[in-house]
Amino acid sequence: MNIYLFGKTSLSGEVFYRYLKLKKIKYKIHYFSRDEKKGYKIDLKNPDSFSLINKEEFILISFAPIWHFADFLNYLFYQKNFSLKKLKGIIACSSTSAITKRFEFNNYDKNLSKKLLVSERKLTSLSEKLNINCQIIRPTMIYGSFKEIRDNNISKILSIMRHLKVVFLPSFSGLRQPIHAHQLAEVVYFLMLKSLKEKNSCSNNLINLGGDIILSYNEIIESLKNSLGKNDDARKCLILKIPNRLFLISILPVMIFSPKSFAALSRICSNLSGFEKACEIIGRNPRSFPFSKDFN
Repeated sequence: MNIYLFGKTSLSGEVFYRYLKLKKIKYKIHYFSRDEKKGYKIDLKNPDSFSLINKEEFILISFAPIWHFADFLNYLFYQKNFSLKKLKGIIACSSTSAITKRFEFNNYDKNLSKKLLVSERKLTSLSEKLNINCQIIRPTMIYGSFKEIRDNNISKILSIMRHLKVVFLPSFSGLRQPIHAHQLAEVVYFLMLKSLKEKNSCSNNLINLGGDIILSYNEIIESLKNSLGKNDDARKCLILKIPNRLFLISILPVMIFSPKSFAALSRICSNLSGFEKACEIIGRNPRSFPFSKDFN
């Protein structure tokens, strides 16, 4: 059995690959990249360059943008008539943005949601034709780091706190469910083993995935500050809470220059939680937040 891994050079992909190596699994791991120095050379936008490593059965796991991955597979199957008889399962990462940004007022977020939903449907439709399991995971607010790769959530918050002396937040901020990249790796690994055990069955599973702890945006900021070293500049940042209405009024000018940025700031007041907890899926005790200090 082969594991074909796409999107390895992303934060989640790198952490998952490291997790697989630590588990010392018996399966062969093959990863693909546009850079031939970082794996088997493949450009998802150019599916004609893809070929199977050998004639063994394989499972596809992707941390690449799901729209590229879905188009890649659909092209192989429908346009190139590529044989996928040996394919025994698909696990692909999408994003909770598919649902949380569906009704945003700015076109960027609405188009992102639409693109995610369309791509998910393409994968589930293909899996039904191939009669295989398809697991689509929608993680929310991924954080963590691996070597020089940092997340686009917590790291950005810390960067802002290190550069500003004062940050204003709404008094009643929305709820979040941050998930560490390692937690995501644990869930994908669990689903991979489950899928391989049930490789002769056909089912589509969509998981809106969050971390084990639900926190308000304000609680996230406080937890981060308390986890940092005493000399970290982020600890010196003063967090001032102001009424929600005043906060929303204060960020209105941002909408003129960047509707996308305004939407991101206004979502601080929104509850974006209630997703399945990683600990409940794999059956272990909840992990605290922040899970580790590797995001500094």
